[in-house]
Amino acid sequence: MSFLFGALAGAQPKEQPSGPETVDKLVDRAQNATLFEDRRAAVLGLKAMARDYRLAVGTKGIPVLVHVLKSDRMDVEIIKAALETLNILCSVDEDLDDKGGKENLGRMFTEVYTKDPTNVTILLEILEEFEFYIRFNTIQFLTTLLDNYGERLQECVLTSPIGIARLMDLLDDTREIIRNEALLLLIALTSNNAEIQKIIAFENAFERLLGIVLAEGASEGDIIIQDCLTLTMNLLRYNVSNQNLFRESSCIQKIPSLLLSHSVVQDGKGGPMPVSLTHEANVWSHQKVVNAELILELVRILVVPNSPNTAVNQKIMNQAQILLPIIDLALCKRVHAKVRTQALNAVGDVIRGNTANQELLGKYVVMPGKKDPVAQQIPTSAILNLVSTALTGETFALRAAAAYCFQSFVFNNQDNQIALAATLTPPPFDNPNDEQPQSPGSLLIKSVLDWKSSKLDPYRAWFAATLLSHIVSENPRCQEMALSVKIDDSDEPISLLHKVMYALLVASRESADIRVVLGILSLIATWLFASSHAVKEFLSEGSNLQFLIEQVNASSGVDPLVQGMAAYIISICHEYNDNTESSFTQASLQSLIVSRIGGDVFVSRIDRLKESRFFQKAALYFTGADDAKTLPEVYFDVAFVDLLKSSCGLLQYFQVSEKLKPLGRTNDSLRYQSKRQSKCCQESV
Repeated sequence: MSFLFGALAGAQPKEQPSGPETVDKLVDRAQNATLFEDRRAAVLGLKAMARDYRLAVGTKGIPVLVHVLKSDRMDVEIIKAALETLNILCSVDEDLDDKGGKENLGRMFTEVYTKDPTNVTILLEILEEFEFYIRFNTIQFLTTLLDNYGERLQECVLTSPIGIARLMDLLDDTREIIRNEALLLLIALTSNNAEIQKIIAFENAFERLLGIVLAEGASEGDIIIQDCLTLTMNLLRYNVSNQNLFRESSCIQKIPSLLLSHSVVQDGKGGPMPVSLTHEANVWSHQKVVNAELILELVRILVVPNSPNTAVNQKIMNQAQILLPIIDLALCKRVHAKVRTQALNAVGDVIRGNTANQELLGKYVVMPGKKDPVAQQIPTSAILNLVSTALTGETFALRAAAAYCFQSFVFNNQDNQIALAATLTPPPFDNPNDEQPQSPGSLLIKSVLDWKSSKLDPYRAWFAATLLSHIVSENPRCQEMALSVKIDDSDEPISLLHKVMYALLVASRESADIRVVLGILSLIATWLFASSHAVKEFLSEGSNLQFLIEQVNASSGVDPLVQGMAAYIISICHEYNDNTESSFTQASLQSLIVSRIGGDVFVSRIDRLKESRFFQKAALYFTGADDAKTLPEVYFDVAFVDLLKSSCGLLQYFQVSEKLKPLGRTNDSLRYQSKRQSKCCQESV
């Protein structure tokens, strides 16, 4: 360093100049020296002093370094030094400045550099140079600017006519480190800017990214696959126009090849044969798990429920047979649990509301692999597999995903509901396969009625009750079919409805986990809703109503959620009462509630239920982390929450006044009844 000081001073000084004085001389030499070698030496000197004297170098040197980038483009060494110096100055850290105080200078110098958009344009122009160190350091510096002042850098990039194109050209660089760094920069650049997302998408981004994914081994590849998929999802998530472009570019058809996981043969009639699932657990490295999850998330982005693009994307996915490899992943027990969970959710999204895709899942048959010693050695239907996973899956997230997939299978599909309702009749008690019922419905019933056998796992009964409620929800024929089921475990067969209610009575009396109680209550409410026959059957056993009134009227010892549910079921019994049960007509039931409980108290029970955080947080997907030590705080299925919210008009008879109000259907009820009659007419036709 003393040699450098002497060279700058022109003679050996008696005392070495201070750091700021040296910076001044280096800046002057870099700006005014006539010999290129002197300017280069000066820039190298500024780089050497940038860490120890950031404030001085940044304040005086940034304009000079920008000028170097403009005028000395042909020299690799000086451009590399200038870029490295700027990156040091703009990096955000806790380094000590030259005065010894802690100051975040990086953000300040970033604002200085990006104040003029042409400074960013210079960097984008430099990317045209193919030399490794120039490209690498330019990308590094752009990344630093983006980290510090993202919105401003995005604005500057948008003002540059060649900016996005230059960045996208980096994806074609054969040097992996350049391509990988460019991917990380593009991921950060597109994270929250729809305009940049759109421009990048129209730079042939989807074909380029999927091409890299396929070339690098798809789900079997390394972290480059993760980066490509992350950027692809940034471009698609919440961006309808980009989703349209993705579909129109025939990129949806490429998704099956990304998974590299399915082997499906045809039965000669165009339908899938039983599939042998051959995924092995020991080949699921961490990176493969991440890659597979991202590919499945990509599928889900394209079929988000209620999105305007979902219906057409579901149709194209059916044509491209995307469901086959995803179902393969979802139903194979040797696949990593995280991948199975994502696959089940993806299947649910792809089939939800799409009859053709629902039918494909319904026909799917699973043949266990020969290497699976614990699996049943007989074919099982996909739906039975879903039920089994929801009841006994190894993680809650996996069970919830299976339940969501089941719900999507029956969503807006009365035929599937009826087909499942036909499986509700349980096998005979002398059936040698009693421990493994061979139908989805009988397995669900067994899990609800025999909740004691799984006391340590209350979600077995909860999921069983929830799935049963989806079978009978908003389907009068299924409600009737369920009413006709008799449980023959005594001298006299008992109605399934009464048997379920008896299970509730026992669960309440024995202080079962509240999830068991709430699950059964939700099932009963869904079953009775808009069904006068079910209400009549329910009221034919007087102890049923007596139990509900006791729950609502209790001043202590009963959970408020249970009280609200009991009150809601009573309101359903009142609303859909056809007065054929002489002991509990609408008038007598209304009088009983007002006299035994009080109208205001009765309504307050349901209001408290609706205001509960457990009621409010019900979601279509459950994504919370699994904790082996505690149970998840999931008490309600979102479909039931929607049902209750849509039927709040049922309470008008019991509000405010203790006097009886005129009987008659509420407007909400009339509209609902009209909708149900219309559905029934269509079904008859």
